[in-house]
Amino acid sequence: MSTIELVFLFSAVAATALFVVGYARGAKTAMATYDTAGMEIDEHGDVQSFGWQIAAAVVAASAIIGLVGVFPAFIYVGPALAIVTAAVNGIAFFMERTSVKALD
Repeated sequence: MSTIELVFLFSAVAATALFVVGYARGAKTAMATYDTAGMEIDEHGDVQSFGWQIAAAVVAASAIIGLVGVFPAFIYVGPALAIVTAAVNGIAFFMERTSVKALD
């Protein structure tokens, strides 16, 4: 295997593990707080406030797809972004603000 393949392989394994552990924590939190009457709901983070970020992501993805045809090195950007996305989603489960009592 080449060096880049090994880097992607180990990165993917680490990102997958982080996502699975984070998902398990998120599922445990969801089940523990299911009947919580005093749960706070963040209503100011609706999808309209993320419009420019969504548009930037679409433009960036389109640029990467287009650049693959011009610069073959960009073929590695797609898998790298998928690995980073899985890792960040796993981290998001740990960043969730939840009462410690609910997890015990």
